[in-house]
Amino acid sequence: MPFQAVAPQRLYEQVAEQVSGLIAAGEFRAGDRLPPERDLARKLAVSRPVLREAMVALELAGWVEVRSGAGTYVRASGRTALKIVNAGPSAFELLAARRTIEGEVAALAAVAATETDVADLRALNEEIGRQTASGQTGVEADGAFHRRLAEVTGNAVLVDIVSHLWAGMNGPILTRFHDLTNRPGKHRTNIADHEAIVAAVGRHDAAAARQAMAVHIGHVEAVFAEDIAETTAPTRAG
Repeated sequence: MPFQAVAPQRLYEQVAEQVSGLIAAGEFRAGDRLPPERDLARKLAVSRPVLREAMVALELAGWVEVRSGAGTYVRASGRTALKIVNAGPSAFELLAARRTIEGEVAALAAVAATETDVADLRALNEEIGRQTASGQTGVEADGAFHRRLAEVTGNAVLVDIVSHLWAGMNGPILTRFHDLTNRPGKHRTNIADHEAIVAAVGRHDAAAARQAMAVHIGHVEAVFAEDIAETTAPTRAG
């Protein structure tokens, strides 16, 4: 038998594979409600954010249904155990990377920004508000805001890195997270966070710009860390 490449597996994928194996073995049947998130996380010895990512990955693969405010229910049983759930990068790993990289991007932008740059950033933030007010997600303008901030640094490599990070923010698992954690006021916080970043950049205050970005991404992490089973509904953060 020829050698085969060993694919690296994310932690949430390992958890999803184990849970799918239990479903396939009949431990949980179609229509069953899975145990509460905190109990499953304890039994599997993983954090609740990792378990939350695994549940979303299983939903995308058709194994379960995550119902906001009601828990997670088995959709299929008796299937062959899932091998790899490729739902994109871990939401929390991606946000941790963004906190580190985009914080420094904001600081560098504060040093280099012109009045035109600041006006462009403010216009993009206003566009997010217009899009969300009309019922759109605002994600395109949101991503454009962060990429424009990277452009202000004058470093093409940083622009590429931020663009790559934002491609991950549009991946399947992140998109579902957005849907499950939608709630009133989320967009307003997002826009206010962006305005704080723009204000710091406009003052050429690198430390304040770095801190404003950290606060912004912390808000996104806090929304994603909410217990999905207790989440009600509406909006996209980024």
